[in-house]
Amino acid sequence: MFTKQLLTIQKFSLLLLIINFTFLAHGQSFIGPHLSQYDPLKATYFNPASLPNSELRWQVNILSADVTVGNDLIKLSTYKGIFKDFDPYQFFDINMNGKDKNISINSDIRGPGFMVNFGKNSIAVGTRIREVSSINGINEELAYSLFHHYNDILNYIPNFTNEKATAAVNAYGEYSLAFARKLIDGKAHELSVGANIKVLDKIFYSTLDVKNITFDKYSSIIDSSVNAHQSEFDIEVSNDLQDKKFKHNWKPDGWAIDAGVEYAFKPTKLSGKYLIKIGVALNDFGQLKQTLGNSSFHFIGNEKEIPAENLIDENGDIKSFTEIFDSLGTRTSTAGDKKITLPSVMHFYIDVRALPKFYIYGGIQVNPYDFKKKVGLAYLPTRFNLIPRVEFKSIGIYAPLAWDQIDNISSGVGFRFKQFSVGSSNIISSIIKNNYSNVNIYLSLAIGGKRRTEKI
Repeated sequence: MFTKQLLTIQKFSLLLLIINFTFLAHGQSFIGPHLSQYDPLKATYFNPASLPNSELRWQVNILSADVTVGNDLIKLSTYKGIFKDFDPYQFFDINMNGKDKNISINSDIRGPGFMVNFGKNSIAVGTRIREVSSINGINEELAYSLFHHYNDILNYIPNFTNEKATAAVNAYGEYSLAFARKLIDGKAHELSVGANIKVLDKIFYSTLDVKNITFDKYSSIIDSSVNAHQSEFDIEVSNDLQDKKFKHNWKPDGWAIDAGVEYAFKPTKLSGKYLIKIGVALNDFGQLKQTLGNSSFHFIGNEKEIPAENLIDENGDIKSFTEIFDSLGTRTSTAGDKKITLPSVMHFYIDVRALPKFYIYGGIQVNPYDFKKKVGLAYLPTRFNLIPRVEFKSIGIYAPLAWDQIDNISSGVGFRFKQFSVGSSNIISSIIKNNYSNVNIYLSLAIGGKRRTEKI
């Protein structure tokens, strides 16, 4: 009996679930190579203060991409035959553990860029596309109904009382200029500072902020009705998406900064290598101007019992979303300009050279914002990282181990050959757990030249 609109919901829901079946967002991309003294452009967006400590005199980035996808909503029940006969209902299932569900995506694509070290100074220029998306606190029963009963959702949608949830998509381009300098360059002590100033170009923005959602469904043999009570939520969609068409014009829409400090202790000048490195950095602190389109509105329920048949048109198809919302409450347009706070993180870390070519990094990522005040809905969670690594001029091997709020413990492996890198921050833990609901992968290609060594 159902409907073009429900088929649209079906496709959107499945696309959202499948795209997100891997992720837990973290601020650090290219985990492992971003610490390498032989791949300094990776550090530009992590802590630009580390640029002068690089072993390279110059580097050019050709193309780099890091995609992390993860959730505690759906899980991959089996992967055998997934590429031969793909059926989401055969390979995926809802993780039914009685808890609200969370989904996030973090994509980091870096285009042409270059870095030059001269004396105590470093300059880097870069281009980047960044996307952070998250769904936080979706009701488990609703997620199950959307996944398994999308074609008859009015019969299977559960009742809610005072539910809350948020969702956000934030995608934008960056054009950056970084400068770093060694303030102290002594025999035993080094101190460097750096900043990466970025001009932003918005690509797409959308949020859903749901609060006090109460929904009752009454059904009997002869009739059925629904009541949204005084449910309240906001939907915001940028004007890049109008009339189901995506339009984008380049122009500066905001700013952001990465900034940090890094201290290194070197036991002897002859070794030329640090023993301990300590740093702190703030990443992606800034704002992005968005223009909300006509699809943005505020909704509040009217406490009325609405016959369920009123939500169906004469062809047996479910009515448009705007007609449904207008039946259940009051919808007020919120189109206009708005400044968006970027999803930012702070890093605190220590890096120890345990052996001549063996290093151990330990760090924590925290979010500086209070989400209870509705700031930065596309969020990045608290994360602890421990990364042993082996670094030679031409080869690097990385074994990241991490704990975060959703994925708990994860581990991966990465490799660098000169300036080509490939790896994953959680592939090993996924194989051990036989759980592929959280996956990260990165690839990177660059070229560079080593610094001249001083003859002693």
